[in-house]
Amino acid sequence: MRTTRLVVALCCCAALGVAGVTAVAAPPPSQLCGVCGPGTANDAEISGATGQGTLDIYVDEAGDSRWHARVPVTESAAERYRTNATALEAAVDDAWARYHAAAGDVRDVEPTLEGDAVVVNYTVDDVAERGVGDTWLLDYFKTGTSLTRYEIVAERVTIHTPDGTTITNRVSDADVDGNAATWTGDEFDDQTYVTYGSGGVLDTARGYATIGLEIGPTALYHGVSGGIVPGLLIAGTGIAIGRLDWGSAAFDARELERMIVAVGAVGAGGFLVVGAASSGGGFAPGAVALASLGVGYALFGSAARRLGDRFGTREFAGLSVLATMAAVGLTLLLVGPPVYPFPPLFGLATALCLPIGHATERGRTPIGLVVVAALTPIAAVATVAPVSVFGFGPAVFGLLLLPWVVSVAIFGYPLALLGRRLAVDDE
Repeated sequence: MRTTRLVVALCCCAALGVAGVTAVAAPPPSQLCGVCGPGTANDAEISGATGQGTLDIYVDEAGDSRWHARVPVTESAAERYRTNATALEAAVDDAWARYHAAAGDVRDVEPTLEGDAVVVNYTVDDVAERGVGDTWLLDYFKTGTSLTRYEIVAERVTIHTPDGTTITNRVSDADVDGNAATWTGDEFDDQTYVTYGSGGVLDTARGYATIGLEIGPTALYHGVSGGIVPGLLIAGTGIAIGRLDWGSAAFDARELERMIVAVGAVGAGGFLVVGAASSGGGFAPGAVALASLGVGYALFGSAARRLGDRFGTREFAGLSVLATMAAVGLTLLLVGPPVYPFPPLFGLATALCLPIGHATERGRTPIGLVVVAALTPIAAVATVAPVSVFGFGPAVFGLLLLPWVVSVAIFGYPLALLGRRLAVDDE
């Protein structure tokens, strides 16, 4: 019983280590609307402004754009600007933020007054380019590996693709209606892509193919560069835990099942409580993803023990995938899309430890299973590429995955023992 408690404690500590990997600090965010301040790193605003206003970005058939910022002002300020064009131009000149999305690309600035609002029109060239077939890709807001982050600083931001076109991809954090993508919240993805064309299933496929061609080479390079070291460590872990005998004589299959279920249940409950406390009572997506892994871990261990006399290594491998999919499904049910890729991918690597242990005990070397487990860090980095840490490349980012590797080893070892016990009991 002491050993069981020790294992549960170690697993909980590993889970906390994974949860404690935090984001790297970034420079001040760039606001989307250059004259709608103030923002986080900007005190400038149009004199007399009564709100942040709105920004509409109109893309033309050539991929260039006109940005239309509209900022409400007081009646007295409006009257001053109406009778003094020089004062209006000076107010707009003073309102430009130091950090804004179109910095360095702004052309043809035209300030005007419409009612009680200052309107600033300016152009930005080459915000979109041709993609696959007749599809176009707006990629102006992709930041690549730079540390640039965006801040909306407007009551609403809308991107309008040319008349007669339809946006064909799912645009992060935006509400899409025909040829318009609108942001009204606080989030704007620093890798935002908008594809558009004539619409329909074919154009949707072309749009995603265009995005794939745009990000594919970078995702592959960053995935391999950032995931190769964690992948090799997981491969070594998979081979080692299938051969280690520590604790194998101390537990039978039923005791291992109880331990795994206890770890999963405690972890799931703990993450939900911590997540609810940190988010003010709601479901925090990250905590829910980790809690779902705990549920999947418990269910997987219980199902594997009960089906052990009927399953072989191949069936246990399939059950590993099913348990991972169940965890993803639970996350989607509780918090909806998108699902952050790290928990399910490293969860799959952990679950594969059971069939690895089962195959090893049967005298086979499960190369295929070890390779699949080793590829999970590469896939994880590729799905969030491009990545960088303080300007360093993906290899340094890969070091942030080491707590995940440790969690695979700690959580995977009881599963490997269970797989070995099931193989012995079935003989």
